[in-house]
Amino acid sequence: MPDNRDCEYDVLVMVVPKDFMRLRDNYRRLEEYLPGRNIFFVGNTEVGELVKSSGFGSRVGWIDENDILNFDDVHRVMEERMSEWLEGRTLPRNITGWYYQQFLKMQYARICKDSYYMVWDGDTIPCTHFSMFAEDGRPYLDLKHEYHEEYFNTLTKLVPELHKCIEKSFIAEHMLMNCDLMGGLIDEIEKSGFSGNKFWEKIIWSIEMAKIQSNSFSEFESYGTYILLKHPESYCLRNWHSFRYGGAYFHPEQITSEDYEWLGKDFSAISFEKAHFVREDHENLFNNKKYQDKLSARQMLEIAQQDFEGDSYIEVWD
Repeated sequence: MPDNRDCEYDVLVMVVPKDFMRLRDNYRRLEEYLPGRNIFFVGNTEVGELVKSSGFGSRVGWIDENDILNFDDVHRVMEERMSEWLEGRTLPRNITGWYYQQFLKMQYARICKDSYYMVWDGDTIPCTHFSMFAEDGRPYLDLKHEYHEEYFNTLTKLVPELHKCIEKSFIAEHMLMNCDLMGGLIDEIEKSGFSGNKFWEKIIWSIEMAKIQSNSFSEFESYGTYILLKHPESYCLRNWHSFRYGGAYFHPEQITSEDYEWLGKDFSAISFEKAHFVREDHENLFNNKKYQDKLSARQMLEIAQQDFEGDSYIEVWD
């Protein structure tokens, strides 16, 4: 359960209008279950109108993304970086958008008036209450199992002494950021010799053009690695279990409170990634009440994972 320290920071949820509409009916669970003082959806003015019309309580609000970092500024640098590949064509906004939402999460440290702020992925819904602070007063850095080499190739180019230093991953759909420590990471990046003055410019210019469309930077892995190597005493590590492929087994518009209650016994959150959909042979499995009475959500997923192929994400219990 959240404790008093969980009332001393705000939560930021980066989202675009289409994704907001896709999960709007589930977002009331953010208001009910997320720790933190206030929850702010961060997006463009259309997102602001959607938040205003959705009837959330006083705890939920909106922040204009451009008040944190101007999208057009980032897009211009991205176009310049990719000009050789573009050959005069217009750069799709979604290519910039994937990096932009990460830069927003980092840049907010420079305007936040609290010691901490939490970022929460817009495609992820909490299944139960939880706290972001350990009994000793330190905040948690939550861990899962994932590895993308290019994230660390980029990080090491920017800050040579930072490298992968732990088997697990800091990509856990959320993170509680310390403003001063995030500022320290940003300062380190801005000392690098790549083009530009701002940290986000240097990140863009550090990535090889051939790899920039392959999502070659991670704010979560970068911040977590910086903390573990530079300030290891400032956080407490915790294993985090969330249902990464929720959208492959549940329709977000049909999932029920009873489903969430069942999931919450094993998972802190469930994700509905926009690329996922429920296949015909996945219908009426995880949401089947007869199965739920006999098996836990963990047991169901362990059975399902036996058929996963290729580089599918596997949830691991230690």
